Parts: sequence; structure tokens; C-alpha cells
Amino acid sequence: MTRTLIAYASVDGHTQKVAERIAARIESAGHAVDLVTADRLEHCRPADYDGVVIGAPVRYGKHDARIVRFLENNAAALSARPNAFFSVNLVARNPDKRTVESNVHVRKFVDALDFSPDYIEIIAGKLDYPACRWLDRLLIRWIMKMTGGPTDPTTVIDYTDWDGVDRFAERMAERIGDHRAQATTQSAG
Repeated sequence: MTRTLIAYASVDGHTQKVAERIAARIESAGHAVDLVTADRLEHCRPADYDGVVIGAPVRYGKHDARIVRFLENNAAALSARPNAFFSVNLVARNPDKRTVESNVHVRKFVDALDFSPDYIEIIAGKLDYPACRWLDRLLIRWIMKMTGGPTDPTTVIDYTDWDGVDRFAERMAERIGDHRAQATTQSAG
């Protein structure tokens, strides 16, 4: 049985829900999964896994620094196995902002890394004004006003394409399984 690490950072809990959904799909494909928060990443060794999926939300234009450090500190081990990075952000509420080239936050993130993930998935996040602290609500409303998004402070919209999250997880489960089968064949031969 393969082992997969799914590591994530989450601010308001939505990226955690995405990571849990990915974990459930990969587990349903027959893989063991360790789901680890950014707070516990210092104890994780990607070399102990057959595949690694890492995710972070964009908060005020940046991804979580703990995730960035983990990717950079483990570049060699990550490169040696199937890996992916997923970004959860509200910019991706517009379908034309779901590519690395069109999503400025993800593009800057990838350009700044010394490591290049095998696969990058950009996932639209959830806008939940009532759940935000007052300062966050104010700043997010200002950003939304500038970008043509909803500004009503009672707005709650989940822009996430959950079927797309499932497809991403299933592709990763397949890649991890294929990698493990290939490694097993090579070591037996």
C-alpha cells in the first residue's frame, strides 16, 4: 500500500476542507494518507512517502510561509516522487484565473520557489464575510470592490468546484499508484 502525505495550511478552515476531501478521495483509491497541518510540518519527511500533495490559501496576496519553507527545504525529496501543490484563492472565482499564467498570486509563488511542483491545481475558495474578523471583512470587501466581486457583508459563497477537486485527487492517486508500481517493477528487475 502506498503512503501519501497531504500537508496544508488553512486560515478560515476552507483549505482544510479541501485537503480533507483530497485525502478521502486518495484513501478511497486504496492509498494510506497522512493529513498534516502546517503547524506539524517540521516533523514530516517527504522521503517517507510515495507521493506528496501540499496546499495553502492565498491571504492578502501570499501563500503561507510555512508551506513555502517546507517546499524549499524538501525540494530534492519532493522531486523524487509524484507531488502537487494546490492553491485555494478567491481570485480563482473567475474561471479564467485558474491557471498559473493567469493567477498573479500563484505565478509569483511559483516564480519565487527554488522547487517546481509536478502539478499545480488552482482552486476557487469560499467567501464568507460573516465568519471573518472585522478587519479581514473590511479588507476583503475593499479587494472585492476593486475586482468586481460581491461586497455585501452578509455574503457567503462557496466558489469551489468540488467535482474538480475530486478529479485532481483521483489523478494524484493514479500517479502515486503508477509511480509505486514502476518503482516496484524496477527494484524487482
